[in-house]
Amino acid sequence: MKLLGEPIVLLSFLGIMCHVGIDVGTNTTAPKILMDRLGMTLAEAGYATSLYFIFRTAGCLTGSFFLRVMNNKLFFLISITMMALSMCGLYFGTSKAVLYAAIALVGYGNSNVFSMVFARALQSVPEKQNEVSGLMIMGLFGGTVFPLLMGFASDAVGQVGAVLVMAAGVVYLFAYAPRMK
Repeated sequence: MKLLGEPIVLLSFLGIMCHVGIDVGTNTTAPKILMDRLGMTLAEAGYATSLYFIFRTAGCLTGSFFLRVMNNKLFFLISITMMALSMCGLYFGTSKAVLYAAIALVGYGNSNVFSMVFARALQSVPEKQNEVSGLMIMGLFGGTVFPLLMGFASDAVGQVGAVLVMAAGVVYLFAYAPRMK
């Protein structure tokens, strides 16, 4: 807990919470949005999760190249910009093409956020890498916090409420970006 007193460690912990929350949130919300807006059946809308993971996998594979040849901060900004565009598509989209593009964008954009935030946290306190690593892994509980908040928001205003909760996570990642090295 003492490590959370280090500003970059705390901010990185929250960044990982947002990353995992957006990841889990997309998997639960995307099919519901497709069913609500396009009248798809659950079986048809379930493809959204596969689409998300296809682009997330592609992002991980290509991200290993981009992280070698590109500035980490720039790649982080590109990734979260893709996620921001995705949130706009999920919020406003009414066509199959726009919604599928939004799901693909969030999958690709979110694919390398964890590794970049995790590495930044480890770099900040090199003498306590084991402790920082354990703390960052605890940030995975964002996968339980975000869906809870998204559920409350979607009950209040529909699926756009859930998208707004994920968008708040993206906004946080934009605020985190200046701390990326």
